[in-house]
Formats: sequence, C-alpha cells, structure tokens
Amino acid sequence: MSMPGILFNMDRFEKILVEAQFKAKGVGPKWLASLGCTGPVDFPAKMTEEIPNLGLTLVGMPDAVFSKADGSLCLVDYKTAGYKGQEDPFMPIYETQLWGYARLLEHEGVGTVTSAALVYFANTLKDYHEKPLDLLTNDGIRVPFAVKIHEVAIDLKAIGPLLKAFRDYADMSEPPARVDGCKNCQRLDRLFQVDQRQRSGYGLVDALQNHNRAFLFEQLRKRELLQREERALESHGWENDLTDGLSDYADCVPGALDI
Repeated sequence: MSMPGILFNMDRFEKILVEAQFKAKGVGPKWLASLGCTGPVDFPAKMTEEIPNLGLTLVGMPDAVFSKADGSLCLVDYKTAGYKGQEDPFMPIYETQLWGYARLLEHEGVGTVTSAALVYFANTLKDYHEKPLDLLTNDGIRVPFAVKIHEVAIDLKAIGPLLKAFRDYADMSEPPARVDGCKNCQRLDRLFQVDQRQRSGYGLVDALQNHNRAFLFEQLRKRELLQREERALESHGWENDLTDGLSDYADCVPGALDI
C-alpha cells in the first residue's frame, strides 16, 4: 500500500523540522532531549546488504540518525500516527524495522547504534471539538501535533533467525496454515480459489477436445458467465474488507524495510 500524500509530506517535514532546529540552535527540540542526541549524522539514503547464504538482500532507508556524546549512534524513525504503545499491532514490525536499520548502518560503516526510538507525531484535533475556532487562522487552519517517544532496545542477534524464517517461508511449496480472523488469509484463500477454477477450466478444455466446436464453445460460454458472477461477488466482498481496514492502517503503515 502506498503512503497517502498528506502522510508522506508530514513525514518529510518532520525530518526537515528536526534538522533545522539542530542547525539553527545547535541542539535538538526539547522533546528529543531524552535520547541524548548531539547532532545529525550523514548516512546513505538507501542501504543494502547482500546475504548470499540465504539468497536475500536486506534494504533499508532510515528516517534519521544522530550522534551521541559517547560517539555512538541513536537511530530514529518518525511515525505520523497516534501512539498505541505495545497494543499497536504493528509494534513488533516497527521494532524489527529498527533492528534492520541498525544492522545496515553498522554494515555500511556509519557507526555503532546503541539506542533507537520511534518518534510519534499525533495530531490533537480531538482536543478542540469544543473550541474549533481556536484553530482558525487568516490563511486557513492550524493543526496542532503532540510528540511521543517510544524507545526500542536494539537486538541485532534477532535479525539472523528472522531472515532464516523468511527464507523458509519463501521456499514453501504451499502457503502456511491460515490464522483464524486474518483478513489477509481470507483474501489469499480467494485468490487461490480463482486460480484453482482457472486451472480446472484448462482441464475442461482437454476433456472436451473430442466434441464438436459448437458444443465446446457453448460449455465455455456457460462457464465464463458463471465465473464472472462469482468474481463480481468476490470483488464486492474485497472492496468492503479494504474499506473497513484502510482507516485503521492508513496512518501507521510501516516504513521501508524490504527483503
């Protein structure tokens, strides 16, 4: 899923804002002080590491890296979303994402990552339901944001087993067992059902090869009409599922950590 434009622009502005503060004042924003960052560090915008024994390439594009007083690095990933803590279903993904970034930074020789954090920017519009005019300006509206920092412990040793597990999944001849209540599992089942019906259609053609052309075309026409009706119903179901899920996921899509 691509990131909505407004979130992309916010994510970009968050980086610009923090860097501008360091450049203008020599220190970061007060809400970043708890991380002990002393200044921005240059690093490759896109980092890669080849893992030949698994046939994988680890790719990552961190949001920000800062130096610390002891010379080590603090890795930061910005999230334009409300902070849900450990109840956030994406939290394990976010934490793993930072581990991958830390590994890549050390692989590229940028430095040793000793701390990392998710920095959440959440709008506080709900606090203005009773006084919306406070946000009105001469040119438009002002949208306030609050920042919440979630520190993440770095565990580089955990990356190896995760990459091995990914390789094992990729090499499976069949998908793993579905999980009850998983919408993605349901959608995958539907895709396999469509594929199975298509394959059975090839079998039907083979079985009817000895019949005359008119009979064959009539059977194929009936089957095509039936498949169109079934796919239309399935497509409608998928649209509803996606509509239900977009509002929950759109503001917290994990950043780029690709394999």
